Amino acid sequence: MNRLAPWLTMAFLLVLWSALASQYPPILLPSPMEVGHAGANHWRQIAEATQWTAFAAISGLVMASCIALTLAVAFVRYRWLELALTPFAVLLQTLPVIVIAPLLVIWLGYGLGVSMVTATLVCFFPLLTSTHMGLSATPKEGLALFEMHNASWWNTLVKLRFPYALPLIFSGLRTAVGLSVIGAIVGEFVGSNGHPASLGYQSMRALRSAETPLGFAFILASAALALVLFGLVRLLEKKVIGPWHSGAQS
Repeated sequence: MNRLAPWLTMAFLLVLWSALASQYPPILLPSPMEVGHAGANHWRQIAEATQWTAFAAISGLVMASCIALTLAVAFVRYRWLELALTPFAVLLQTLPVIVIAPLLVIWLGYGLGVSMVTATLVCFFPLLTSTHMGLSATPKEGLALFEMHNASWWNTLVKLRFPYALPLIFSGLRTAVGLSVIGAIVGEFVGSNGHPASLGYQSMRALRSAETPLGFAFILASAALALVLFGLVRLLEKKVIGPWHSGAQS
């Protein structure tokens, strides 16, 4: 029954969507059938757009992960650095990406660079906080044991702190992977001139042209992309920490 629950929920939402769409013209709210028909007629266009957005989202996620991991390790090693930089990390998180994106267009020009950077900015803070929290939550008993055996700080980090932090790191990744798609699409709204023809640009173009079913198809493609990336992160989590951490089994 648990496995059927998502499919039953999806079926209910489709029925509800169809009922609501029957009350409005397609230009305002197309039905699932109309969206499916538009998607089938433009599947090559949707597939190409999804590839570009996936590239930007994954690139942003990787860059944010590398920066967050580096800073989290530095924060654990040097307390003064954490005190000096944490307020600026919080400030960066509070800035609306839609406001920063036009500046990125000025600095980087139109193209994938803008969407990659916006994806990085959106993903960065949750990855930093989860990684830092995980590295800081190492049990004192384990640290004392490593200190008793004269382990170096680096060995303690690699063999104790980092493995213990993995559940929290993956928790941050699960949050960030969906945000990476949102960040990439926001960057595409502002920073794409049609080259490449990504999901953000194509959906905006379709909706502006009153091709609402096609716009919905692009929006659903972006949602599907986020779900696929989330599933891949979840699968990786189960492969890495599933055998020894109960949190990955749920």
